[in-house]
Amino acid sequence: MSLRFCKQIFRGLGNHRIPENVCKHLLDMLYHAGYQPPDSTESPKDNDWYFIRNAKELQEAGIKFKKREGSRRLLFDVDFSENGTIEIPCLKIDDRTESLFRNLVTYEQCSQRKHLYVTDYITLMDCLINSQEDVQILRHSEIIENGLGDDGKVCFLFNNLGKNVIHSRRRHFYYNKVFDGAKEHCNRKRNVWMAKLKRDYFNSPWALISLLAAVALLLFTLAQTVFTVMPYFQKD
Repeated sequence: MSLRFCKQIFRGLGNHRIPENVCKHLLDMLYHAGYQPPDSTESPKDNDWYFIRNAKELQEAGIKFKKREGSRRLLFDVDFSENGTIEIPCLKIDDRTESLFRNLVTYEQCSQRKHLYVTDYITLMDCLINSQEDVQILRHSEIIENGLGDDGKVCFLFNNLGKNVIHSRRRHFYYNKVFDGAKEHCNRKRNVWMAKLKRDYFNSPWALISLLAAVALLLFTLAQTVFTVMPYFQKD
């Protein structure tokens, strides 16, 4: 019955087994159902290690968001790929979500663990979500299922869950690789320029036609100028 409840909270649990001698109570079972230990963790590369831009700004810099399928670590298994995509498992948000996360964060804060997976997940989502528009981006990417009906409520939820909690130590932060990858992508001006070009000129057929017409007009003007000036050079 307890595992059935865990499956309702953490989708994709499947046949994931939790050792009986590990879990001491229901919160402990929920905690172990939501994650598995990482293969390794690396220290972040800069001082601003616990902060990345919100979803809208990352999208404007060319980063894409995608629902993560077949995750081995369930809810907390977030990945940043070399092609500039952040993959996040789907999270269904309803009336139980806030109390669930608050209980898990409290349990984690009192457990004296060096890896604070739930707290780190809340930090990640708090960074990504600053406005209703950020929630909309994640919802359209099928990363968030909003059972509350109002994107503003989801924004308020994540912006308040991380208050007055102790964050992970620098080298134990679970999403170091994700944060470093996103920052490096945004720091490359070429990625930002390409994203702006696609957004401004390739987001619709009419924008593309206007761009091609402008390029054709520029080439025609240049050719006309060359043919006009050429006779003067030939006389010399």
